[in-house]
Parts: sequence; C-alpha cells; structure tokens
Amino acid sequence: MRRWICALMALLMILLWLPALADDSFIVVDEEENLAPDPRRQARALMRDMTPKEMIYQLFMVSPESISDSDWVTKWQEGTLLENPVGGIILFGQNIVSEAQLRELTAAIQADAEKAGIYPLFIGVDEEGGAVSRVANKLGYELAPSPQAIGENGNSEEAFAAGSYLAGYLKPLGIHLAFSPVADVLLTDNEELGERAYGDDPLLVANMAAAMASGLRDGGVIPCYKHFPGHGSVSGNTHTGSASTRRTADEMLACEWIPFQSGIHQGIEMIMTSHLIARGLGDEIPASLSPVVIQQYLRNTLGYDGVVISDALRMAAITDHYKPGTAAKMAIEAGVDIILLPGSFSAAVAAVEEAVENGEISMTRIEESVERILALKIQYGLIQ
Repeated sequence: MRRWICALMALLMILLWLPALADDSFIVVDEEENLAPDPRRQARALMRDMTPKEMIYQLFMVSPESISDSDWVTKWQEGTLLENPVGGIILFGQNIVSEAQLRELTAAIQADAEKAGIYPLFIGVDEEGGAVSRVANKLGYELAPSPQAIGENGNSEEAFAAGSYLAGYLKPLGIHLAFSPVADVLLTDNEELGERAYGDDPLLVANMAAAMASGLRDGGVIPCYKHFPGHGSVSGNTHTGSASTRRTADEMLACEWIPFQSGIHQGIEMIMTSHLIARGLGDEIPASLSPVVIQQYLRNTLGYDGVVISDALRMAAITDHYKPGTAAKMAIEAGVDIILLPGSFSAAVAAVEEAVENGEISMTRIEESVERILALKIQYGLIQ
C-alpha cells in the first residue's frame, strides 16, 4: 500500500511541475549569459524608478549653454542637472580650453548627475577627422585624415586607425560619443559635405564607415552614422536653409542606403537623421521630423532598432519653419529617440511635457526611446 501511495505522490508531483517545465522562465541559462545580461532588460528594470520628468529629459542632448546662465561654459556649475536632468551634453570648441580643463568639465558633469540622482550623461562631440574635429582643432592635436582623404586611398585599415586615434584621445577626456562616421554617399557637389564624405561609391563608403566605427567602438567611444536618409544627393545647406532630394526609395536602396544597411547589419549603435526633405519618398517635411523617413524606411524597411538622434534642431532648415516646441514634438512622434540641440531647450521640453500630460504623446512612446538610450549607456559602461 505504501508503494502505491508513494507512486501516486510522485505522479502528482510530476503533474504539478509540468507547467513550470513548459515555462521559458524556468529554463536555466548558462553562466556566461548570466554574466552579460541583456542591456534592454536592464534598462527596463532601471526605468521602474524613473519619474515621467526624468524620462522626458533623458530624450534631450543639449549644449552646456542651453541649461546655463552663461553664454560661454568652460566650467560646470554644480546643481545644473538637478533642475534640468538632460540625457546628454554636446561640446563645441567654445567649451574647450585645455586638456586639464576639459577633463575637469566632463568629470564635473557626471558628478553633478550623480548628485542630482540621475543616470550618467552621454557627452558627445563632432569629431570626424579632417576639418570637423572640435577637440583636436582646439587642443592642437594632429588631425586624423579627412574622410575624403581616406576614401581616395580606399584603405579600410586607415579608416579603422582613424577611429582608433580619435577614441584614443576622446575617451581619456571624458567624451564617449563621437558624431561620426559620415555615411553619406557624395552624389553631387555638396557644400555641406565636401571633404567630410568618403566618396561617391556606396560600397566604398560602407566599408570605410564600418571600419571607422569599429575603430571608435574598440576604443570605447560610441560611433554614430550620419545623416540618414543620405545627404549626398542634395544641393543647398540645411544649416542655412532648406534642402531636398527627389531620389526614390529604390534609388536610395541601391545607393545612399547601402552604407546604412551595412552599419545596421554590423550593429551600429546610433544613427543621426538629416533635415533634408525626401520628396522622392513622398514626403514634404524634414527627415528629422518625418515618420515616413524614420518609421517607414529606417525602422521598418532597413530594420533598425538602435538609437535615432536628430541633427541639431536649431539649424535653419528647422527653425525657419517650425517653433522649437512643435519641432520637438514632431521629432518624437516621428520616432526620434534623442532630440539634439533644440532651438530653445526650455520651450521644447515644456511642449513635450505638455503633450504627454494631455495624451498627445503617450508615455509608452517616451519609454520606447528611454529604453534604447539607457541600454546604450549600459552597453558602454556608463551605467554600471
């Protein structure tokens, strides 16, 4: 009788355990996976303790002057981030005096973030090699070769070395985001690109950009491809006015989007959008504000799920036609994760907060971007 009772109890235990065995959460993963948890999952866990204000501010990357009383910031004022807990700071030549000063500035920014109880900031800079090298130009470093010079040689090892060189001086200075490489295919005599582009061959551009990104990445600096959907086919300059292209999606897939596809395949962490109007895609608004460009083509057609950052929203292509608050809301609604340099930070953030409060923008939409942003910060060790 005891044997029958034991057998029945054993059977009952098996039946009770079957649902758990069928549940994926019960599956034991190996120790190596446990040592490297998914950054997205970690990001979602961190977000549980964030307020709506903290999440909204995480979507803004601004100049020091945008949240300061000074027109010329070379020294950080403690307490700045308590009131304006932004997700990132972009530095320009005016913020740089010396190596020691720059290290003190970036360290003070991160220390202020810790005191404010927010996560560490992205600190980024335009550092492409050649003329567009904010740090190297100001500190008198030897310039990395321009993308044009590298493209003329067609040597991916040279592109990798350039990325490594940039990371080698940026990371020790507290800068861990470089807005490079330029992934535009130069199809016209484009005044906005010039020596900033690797060339007119999309495969060559794809190879050079990928190598440059690898050099930055290996040195602990986040690369950022720019400027989607490709600025190489337009005339005009979005810094000073509007620019557009009538290139179709099929034409872009066969040319301008090849470097971006390559970067996405290799896991590019961040992509910057242009302000050009892609009329060939059936659009009439700047790409940084366009759900057609960002959602339909970058996210869906090309399958990109990383961080999307706008080009500076204070550029004339935006400010000539949109108020700062309107542009910020449109960018988020279009799928931008990080709003770079709005025309007025206070107006932009107020407009987004109001849009969330009245339901015009959902918190779910904000959370999508915050998850990507925090995951990238985790990936690069900013959040530990």
